[in-house]
Amino acid sequence: MNEIKAEHYVDTIIYSVDMIIRNLKNKLKHKVDKLGLGITGEQFVVLDTIYCNENMYQQKLSDILMKDKSNTTRILKVLVKEGLITRTAGNVNNRLVYMLNITDKGRNMVKNNMPKIKKFISDIFQNITDDEIDLLHSLSTKFQSDLTLNKSF
Repeated sequence: MNEIKAEHYVDTIIYSVDMIIRNLKNKLKHKVDKLGLGITGEQFVVLDTIYCNENMYQQKLSDILMKDKSNTTRILKVLVKEGLITRTAGNVNNRLVYMLNITDKGRNMVKNNMPKIKKFISDIFQNITDDEIDLLHSLSTKFQSDLTLNKSF
């Protein structure tokens, strides 16, 4: 690895990536809010994750979204109350877990709104080529893999 040339934290790739993620999440939140779904952008992300991972349990969801258990529980309660998911007791490795499944109402919400969100995301990246997006995805996957595999820090 080459020596880091950044003089200060705000000059590092860590800061840059953090700012990109924060801005993207904020813009996505506002976009979902404008759709008038009755749930927040954060709740929609959880709903979409459950949509993509049927029969998921709460801890796995927390791990995928990198959210603490209490935050995940709070979001799930809203989604259950809105009739978008079901939460039923189950068993994984002889442990009691809550299995999460999307309802037809939740499935329809994701299906009907995902094209609008995809369009919104495409518009954000209109000045970036497909090759650049592929490279960014490849690099971010590599960064994540290195962070996961390297236990020395």
